Amino acid sequence: MNVKRSILVFGFAFFAMISFSACTSVYKPSGYLDDYSTLQKGTEFKQERISETADFSKFTKVKVNQPELKYFENVNHEYDELDIQYLSDSLKLSLEKELGKKYLVLGSDERADSSTLVISPALVYATSPERLINALTIWFIGFQFSKGAVAFEAKIEDGGNNREIAAVAEKRKGGGGLADLKSILIGGLFRFTHAEGAFKRWGKNFADLTTTPEEA
Repeated sequence: MNVKRSILVFGFAFFAMISFSACTSVYKPSGYLDDYSTLQKGTEFKQERISETADFSKFTKVKVNQPELKYFENVNHEYDELDIQYLSDSLKLSLEKELGKKYLVLGSDERADSSTLVISPALVYATSPERLINALTIWFIGFQFSKGAVAFEAKIEDGGNNREIAAVAEKRKGGGGLADLKSILIGGLFRFTHAEGAFKRWGKNFADLTTTPEEA
């Protein structure tokens, strides 16, 4: 009976860990995006705004600008300048890596043109998990309760005329989702694993967002 009970407890804990490991939510606007009233619940991101005239099929290149940090909310002064810069660089590299599977990625000094999709993200929020608490709960019950969270907003522009064709915003808690096993299994023990998982997920979401029905 004790063995069966242990199996049930373990099974429930594992199911809960998988089911609630990552989620998206809406947060208060940072001010980076000029207009928040037109953002709607999206298909790839929690909030999206896409121009009716957007033609993603014409883009073959992508340029990811360095994330804006002016609006970053440093919760409880949790991070120093090096930490924040690491998060910013990690976000940019993750977006470039995932989008590089679909587009030619331009460097910072390369000029965008009409065939270039320009993504300008802003890192607006981040917090790390309570690692000591997670270490204790994993030891006793095999489950992490404290999750890291990160939020961003981004403008997507046509490199030929600098006009916005889309804007997105999202806050993720617990990493990149069910496919992000690293965050699920060990994310609660490290400072930035959940954020890195979210960054990778956002890169994939951008690739999906700009995929036309003909490409799908």
